[in-house]
Amino acid sequence: MRTFPLRHTPGFDLRRPLGRLDSLPLRPTTARMVLSAATDAPSDPTTDRIDASKWLAPTGIDPGWVLATSCRSRPCDPLALVSERPWWPVTSAAASEALRRLWRHAVAAGLAAWRLAREVNDPEPERVADAALLHGLGRWAAAAIDPDWLAAWLAEADPRGRREFERRTLGAETMVLGRTLAERWGCDPLVAEAAWLHDDPDGGLNGCAAEPARLAVIQQAYAHAERTPWALSRGAGRAPSGADPRIRLLTAEVQVRCSEAFVEPDATPHEERLSRAHARLYLESAELRTACAARDRFLGALAGSEPTEDPETWAERAGLAWCGMPGMATARVVWTGPGTTSSPRDVPLSPGGRPATLVVPLVDRGRPCAEVHLWIDPDRPTASSEALATRDAWQAWAALVAERARTATRLDQAVRAHRDRIECERSRSLVSKLDALAEFAAGAGHELNNPLAVIVGRAQLLLARESDPAASRMLRAILAQAQRAHRILRDLMYVARPSEPRPRFCQPEEILRACLRDAKAEADARGVQIVAGQAEPGPKVWADPDALRHLAEVLLRNALEATPKGGTIRVSSSGDGAALRWTVQDTGRGITPAEGQRLFDPFYCGRQAGRGLGLGLPRAARFVALAGGDLRWHSTPGRGTTFHLHLPLAAPPKPPALAESEAGPPGSWKDPPLPKS
Repeated sequence: MRTFPLRHTPGFDLRRPLGRLDSLPLRPTTARMVLSAATDAPSDPTTDRIDASKWLAPTGIDPGWVLATSCRSRPCDPLALVSERPWWPVTSAAASEALRRLWRHAVAAGLAAWRLAREVNDPEPERVADAALLHGLGRWAAAAIDPDWLAAWLAEADPRGRREFERRTLGAETMVLGRTLAERWGCDPLVAEAAWLHDDPDGGLNGCAAEPARLAVIQQAYAHAERTPWALSRGAGRAPSGADPRIRLLTAEVQVRCSEAFVEPDATPHEERLSRAHARLYLESAELRTACAARDRFLGALAGSEPTEDPETWAERAGLAWCGMPGMATARVVWTGPGTTSSPRDVPLSPGGRPATLVVPLVDRGRPCAEVHLWIDPDRPTASSEALATRDAWQAWAALVAERARTATRLDQAVRAHRDRIECERSRSLVSKLDALAEFAAGAGHELNNPLAVIVGRAQLLLARESDPAASRMLRAILAQAQRAHRILRDLMYVARPSEPRPRFCQPEEILRACLRDAKAEADARGVQIVAGQAEPGPKVWADPDALRHLAEVLLRNALEATPKGGTIRVSSSGDGAALRWTVQDTGRGITPAEGQRLFDPFYCGRQAGRGLGLGLPRAARFVALAGGDLRWHSTPGRGTTFHLHLPLAAPPKPPALAESEAGPPGSWKDPPLPKS
C-alpha cells in the first residue's frame, strides 16, 4: 500500500487515491513491538510465528493492525504485516493532533464496546470491540492518504458542512466510504455495518444489519466515546467529568493506553525501510529453517529405512515424518501403488471427523503411487506451502519404493509360477507312475497269480499228505512265500488303482483291539510292550472294516519294525459318529528328514532286501486321502515316532421306507441317492 500526501487546497480530490488504497498503515510502535518479539523468540521453526495477544490489549489499539486481523479471508502473520504495511508518516502538528484525537476516540469506542458486550454475555466481545474501533474506517482511509484532510475535516464545525466536505473531497460520505472499503478489503461484515451505521442513535436502520444486537452495542459505545474529551462532534465531550462514573473510567483507561503520540516524532522513513527489510529477512530465514527442518526429517526417515521395507511400512514411516512438521495437526500417507491392499477411499477421517485439509499426490512415472493426507492446524495456514518443500524428494523416494514393490511382485509371480509348474509336473509324473504301476500290477497279477495259485494248491496238497517233519517245514515255507508274493501283487494293485470301499456298520474300537491281539505274539517275541488305552466301545459307525483293519495293521507293523527290544508302543483311540482318531506312538529309532520326505512314496523303499517293498504306509496314506482324512506324523531321531490318524466317517444310508417318506410330494427336491456299496 502507498500513501499519497497532498497539500490541502479547497479543490483537491482524494477519490482516485482512495481507489488504489488497499489497507491502513501501521503505527511505528506496533512495528517495533513485532520486531522486538521476533528478535526475542528462539530460533525454532515451530515458534517463528508471533502471538500478538502477548502484547496487544484485548480490544486492540492500532487501527491498521485491527483492520488486518479483521480480514478473516487473509491470515494475519505479524511479521508479514510489518514487511508489507507502510508506517503512518510524521506530519504537521495540526495533522498529528487530529490523528491523535481520532485515535483516542476510536480506542474509547472499542473499550466501551468490549465492556458492553461483556455485560450482555456476548460470546465474542473482542470481535465487537474491533468493529467499534474501526467504526470510522472512512476517515482513517482519508487520513492515510493525507493527514491534513483529517485536520480540515475536524476544523469544519457544522455537521452538514462536514458531509458536503466529504462528498466534495472523497466522492461519498465517510460512513458510506467506510462500508465500501470494508467490503472491498474483505473485512468482517460487522466492521462494514459499524462503519455505515455507527452514528444512528435511534437505530432505525438496524434492521438492515445482519447482527442488529451487536450493532446496537457498537452504537451505544460510539455514544460513550462522544462523551469523552476526544469527541468528534462539536459540543460533545463537554459534560462534567463527574457526571457518569463509566465515562470517567473510560477516559482514564484511554489516557493510559494512548499516553504516547499516535506517530512518534523519531520515526523516520529510513527506519521504516530497515524495519520492513528486517521483517522480510526474518521471514526468509524462518522459511529456510523450516525447509531445512523438513529436509532433516526426510533424511532421518530415509536413514532409518531398511532396503527390504515394504510399501505399507514405508507409508507409516513417511506419515510419522510428515506429522513432525510445524503446524501439522496430523498426517497420513496412503500407499496406492504396487502391492497395495487398500484405496484412499478406505482412509478414515481425522480423530475430529473432518476431511484432510490438503492431499498431496506422489506419482511414479505418471502413475499415482501414494497420497499424503494432511490435516493442517487452522492457526498455521502457511503450513500448506511449507508442506510442499520436500514433495519432490518424497516423490522420488516413493518411486523407488514402487519400483522395488513391482520387482518383488514380479519375483513372487515367477517363483509361484515355477513352483506351480513343479507341482504340476510332480502330479503328472505321479499319475504316470501310478498308471504304469497299475498296468504292471494288472499284467503281473494276471500272469503270476495263476502260477502262484498252482504252487499254493500243490503245496497244500503235498503238505496234507506229508508225514516227514522236515519235508513239512519246506512245504510250509513254499506256501508262505507264495502267499507273500500274492500280497505284494495285491498291494501294488491297490496303490495304483484302489478298489471301491465297502462300508457297513462296524465298531472301530473292536477292530483295533483285534489287531492288537494279533500283534501281541510278535511283540512278545521282539521284546516290545504294547500299551493300549482302555476306551469304552463306541457306537457302530458306517465304514469299511477291512480298510480300517488294514490301517491298524500297517501302523502297528510299522511301529513293531521300528521299535527295538525293550521299547514301548502306545496306542489310543477316540472319536464320535463324525470322525475317527487313532494315535500310534513308538520309542524306536525315529525317522530322518530324508526318509520323511519320501515316507508315503510307493516307489521308494528304505528297507533292506528281503524285508518287503514298504508299501504299507503308502497304501494307508492312499486310502486316508481318498476318504478325505489326514495321516500326520512327527518324529525325533533316536526317540521315536508318532502317527496321528484323522478319518471322517460318512452317514449311513437311510432305510428305503424312511427315504420314501421324507422324499415329499412329486416334483419336490430331495437328496441324491447314495452310491451303492
